[in-house]
Amino acid sequence: MSSTDRLNRLLLAEDWKRVYQSYKNAEFQSYDFDTLRRTMIQYLRDNYPEDFNDYIESSEYLALIDLIAFLGQNISFRIDLNARENFLELADRRDSVLRLARLISYNATRNQTSNGLMKMIAISTTENIVDSNNLNLSGQTVTWNDSGNANWNEQFIKVLNSALSDNEKFGSPVKSGTIDSIPTNQYRFNSANSDVPVFSFTKNVDGLNLDFDIVSTGFNDNSIIEETPQAGLPFKLIHRDDGKGSASNNTGFFVHFRQGVLDQGDFNLTTPSNNQTVSVDANNVNNTDVWLWGLDADNIETNLWTKVDSTLGNNVIFNSTSKDIKNIYTVLTKNRDAIQLKFADGTFGNLPQGSFRVYYRTSANRSLRITPEDMQNISIDIDYISANGQQETMTMTFGLQYTVDNATASESSENIKQNAPATYYTQNRMITGEDYNVAPLGTNQEIVKVKATNRTSSGISRYFDLIDSTGKYSNTNIFGADGSIYKEDTETLDSFSFSTQTDIEGVIANKIEPMLSDKKTRNYYIEKFPKILLTDLNATWNQVTSATNLSTGKFTNSATSTNYQVGSFTASQMKYIEPGAMIKFEAPAGFHFMGNDNNKLMSGTADHPNSRTYVWTSVVSVLNDGVSNTSTGEGAISLNDVIPSNAIATQILPKFSKQLGDDVKSLMIDQAFAYNNFGLRYDVETRKWQVIDENNLNVYGTFSTGKTGDLTNQQLDASWIIRFLTNGSTYTVTTRGLRYVFESKKEVRFFYDSADRNFNVQTGKTLQDKISILAVNTKPDTTANFNVDVNFSVSTEFRNVEGYVDSSKIELSQFDSDQDGIVDNPDAFNHVVDPATNPLTKYVFQKLVTGSTGTTRYDYVDAATEKIYVRQTSVGTIGDYTDGDIVYLVDSDSFKQINTSTNTTSDVTNYVAHIGRDKIKFQYVHTVDGNTRLDPSASNIIDMYLLTRTYDTDFRLWLDGTNATKPLLPSSDSLFTNFNGALAPIKSISDTIIYHPVKYKVLFGSNADSSLQATFKVVKNPDQVTNDADIKSRVIDAINLFFSLDNWEFGDTFYFTELSTFVMNQLAPDVSTFVIVPNAGSQTFGSLYEIRSENDEIFISGAKVTDVQIIDAITASNLRSSGSIVTSTSTDTGLSGTMTLGSASTSTSTSTSTGSTSYTSGSSSSGSSGGSSGGSGY
Repeated sequence: MSSTDRLNRLLLAEDWKRVYQSYKNAEFQSYDFDTLRRTMIQYLRDNYPEDFNDYIESSEYLALIDLIAFLGQNISFRIDLNARENFLELADRRDSVLRLARLISYNATRNQTSNGLMKMIAISTTENIVDSNNLNLSGQTVTWNDSGNANWNEQFIKVLNSALSDNEKFGSPVKSGTIDSIPTNQYRFNSANSDVPVFSFTKNVDGLNLDFDIVSTGFNDNSIIEETPQAGLPFKLIHRDDGKGSASNNTGFFVHFRQGVLDQGDFNLTTPSNNQTVSVDANNVNNTDVWLWGLDADNIETNLWTKVDSTLGNNVIFNSTSKDIKNIYTVLTKNRDAIQLKFADGTFGNLPQGSFRVYYRTSANRSLRITPEDMQNISIDIDYISANGQQETMTMTFGLQYTVDNATASESSENIKQNAPATYYTQNRMITGEDYNVAPLGTNQEIVKVKATNRTSSGISRYFDLIDSTGKYSNTNIFGADGSIYKEDTETLDSFSFSTQTDIEGVIANKIEPMLSDKKTRNYYIEKFPKILLTDLNATWNQVTSATNLSTGKFTNSATSTNYQVGSFTASQMKYIEPGAMIKFEAPAGFHFMGNDNNKLMSGTADHPNSRTYVWTSVVSVLNDGVSNTSTGEGAISLNDVIPSNAIATQILPKFSKQLGDDVKSLMIDQAFAYNNFGLRYDVETRKWQVIDENNLNVYGTFSTGKTGDLTNQQLDASWIIRFLTNGSTYTVTTRGLRYVFESKKEVRFFYDSADRNFNVQTGKTLQDKISILAVNTKPDTTANFNVDVNFSVSTEFRNVEGYVDSSKIELSQFDSDQDGIVDNPDAFNHVVDPATNPLTKYVFQKLVTGSTGTTRYDYVDAATEKIYVRQTSVGTIGDYTDGDIVYLVDSDSFKQINTSTNTTSDVTNYVAHIGRDKIKFQYVHTVDGNTRLDPSASNIIDMYLLTRTYDTDFRLWLDGTNATKPLLPSSDSLFTNFNGALAPIKSISDTIIYHPVKYKVLFGSNADSSLQATFKVVKNPDQVTNDADIKSRVIDAINLFFSLDNWEFGDTFYFTELSTFVMNQLAPDVSTFVIVPNAGSQTFGSLYEIRSENDEIFISGAKVTDVQIIDAITASNLRSSGSIVTSTSTDTGLSGTMTLGSASTSTSTSTSTGSTSYTSGSSSSGSSGGSSGGSGY
């Protein structure tokens, strides 16, 4: 027995058991002051009732108890705090969070600095250099791509070559490679510097004066980088050439810049130890710019140590560096973005010993958006040794070409708490689907949200391009035989409010004028406005010269041989011939055009391939009156196609202007300030837009040009294309449009992304997706085939009224082969369908179906299979049909179902009809960028959808009106550049990652799509005294909270029932009812109760207080309910009584006479376009 134990047992008054026994009645769960005080007093009363009975509040003993209770509470609080700091989820101190994260091998990301390329825009030197014209270039500034200097290229290269090292002049680079599909070469200056080649400058960005460094520029396999800082290192720059000419932003000489200040520190380690650490006394050290050099006895940087990542499974002990590389270290993140260098253990890496120099860059530690305007005319001077051995100075001026937004602040403690366990779970590799959805969040704080989906594409030979089965990333050329095409009138809604004239001017520039350039607006003009007929003028074309896609000449009266003046020089129909107008030429009798031979006239009938009876072309230019030739011998009128002499001009489609005149803008501003209703119409006579005031505006009438320009103040003018209606504070803007829709029921799916524009680098033009109606189809109402294919360009993906993308359909527009903004054939649709001939046979039908996700859509149905018949006004005799047949009535745009047993009809509402044609044989061509290639050795394609912090911030600033310009989505290339460097090393070797930017899907407000705009209607609780403005503000706050980014993922579905429940809970008991009513005329109450987002979309609310309306009670008119409900049936005529929701009257009727019930539904139209050709020429 030890003496200690013996003494404890024999001599100590109490052991722990006796102590515990004496306090067995103590309350050990007491932590706060009041409970501790009460517990101690109760303990004294229970154990010392006779020794202590002085419980007067003024007693000094109670004061001691108070002090002990206070001390106990303080100690308990501190113990709790310290205990919390030992758990990552609970820790508050930054040091604790960083330390606990490192326990699971997570090194928090420090701030990331802004960096990018600047292009050299000017150069000069002090050296005497002579160009080929014997011009001394010393002191002369040579500007890149100077249009006023024919010898700029020679001079620029001569000046630059004077400073480059021997044998490394332009054309003989130090290093060559391809970065982002652009050939890149590195060149080295014969510089005379003894320090690190870094050139500092200051620029104001986001209201802050920030420091920047231009650094020696190099590149690796994936990206352009800063070369490792080293004293005496020659300065280097790079040359890039994307093949698009000197004016391209990606062609020229470039240097790399980085935001921040490069600093250095020296230290000496004489007695190294295992896992040695060295702290760097600096804050805001960015995440990438740290280098460590070993110094020799002369303090010369001779040995560059290798930095390894401090991540799970990769550190100074275990890492992927070569076993021969032993001089390794890692950088640990400390509080305020300070750093600590940690070295190896002497076994797996060398112990540090001797003198060292660390280079590091401190940066702004904030998100930045640097625009080209922020960084222009930045000049640096470089001293170099000339070929004569003299020291000269070269001045180079640089400018930023693209917006740089890759800077981020350091990773927050909250993000560390989320990302550290997630990264530990992934083990710093991406193998499973969950790995791909978790790991990216820990690699870069610029990534706010991520969603990855996998599509298997295995079994492809590595000797072929990997073919994407969806056709989204690979060129697609598909034929089908189940196509249908139809046209559909649309009405796009928008809204705005204003306070100043500047607000209205902004609306005109940013909302109204873009509508004029919209393809739907152009389609509407082509279909609805009558064309100018020239048949009585005998106007024939007299060709003077011709070239590729061009002919010049004049118009001659074939009967009188006199020349026609055109444009403002005549009052005849020829006045419409001006640049931008389109002319239809028909072949003379007995002839036809040959489309494959420059529209050459050939005798005979147009019944063989490539023959046609008419050609549309556009006017390029007109000289004076259109008669006299130019000084170069060309005709006065230029057309954008080769038109042979003797072709007969039969129709003109007048120019459609896409700009508003200043006088019209002034009138619009005046009307808006007066809060008047008004409209915009297009005046074909003047080819200008005009304002229709509310005294002449036919607000709800069907479009018609019959009363266009009427000034009788009887509200007869229904020719408006854009209508402005006001409620006294907000304007609702309605734009009429027309879209062509193509559908393939089963054979083809159209995976098209309108946000993705692909370019042909050789032509500089956009690659167009197209639908070709093949020549093997028969002409309308005949058995003869077309002679040529009829092309339509793909305009955008098809979305139904609820905003869902339907891949079985695609929106089309007339084909514009040369992309000059003027279509090739405005009669293309009418040529394929010919709705003017046998119009009752020119309809396609769709039936309402419910998809697997519960969403509804209209799909094509075969009229013969569904037994659908078309009648103009009434059903007619019931006995002519079989039971269950469907009859479509054109005049009333309604469907009736036949019941032969009761000899009656009933309304059917699950069908729609469109003017069009079905059973079309077609070709679908989808093009992708020539640089879009998938790795054929990979077996999985990972679609990674990323929401970046910069886009999120900029979009929210635009949404709340702080920024006037809607931010552009980051490109897939920029996402690859910014994030692939961190993700590629941890992905599976068999996977290919395709990066997609994620866009916000705005709901409800004026910035939302017209089909998603809505008004929230609120009924207040009459028992509560509340202010309307306060209720509106609280409703918007609740909606914004509901749509917080943390609550939504990409591809989620919005249910209004969830929103209404949340809002009611937030505003209880002040609100009794909360409903949503769509603004679109084609939608009614209930249309927005369910909204789905696509994989690359995430919801955000655009609602403002102006979108909230306080009402007294829920009524049909308040809800804007509409529709027809059957209350009786007719006996033999197809008539039915109807009750309209929202009205107090109902009607029930029967009739024995022929007739129909008519009503207007949304913006649909069943009439054919005025003035359109039958299209029999092809």
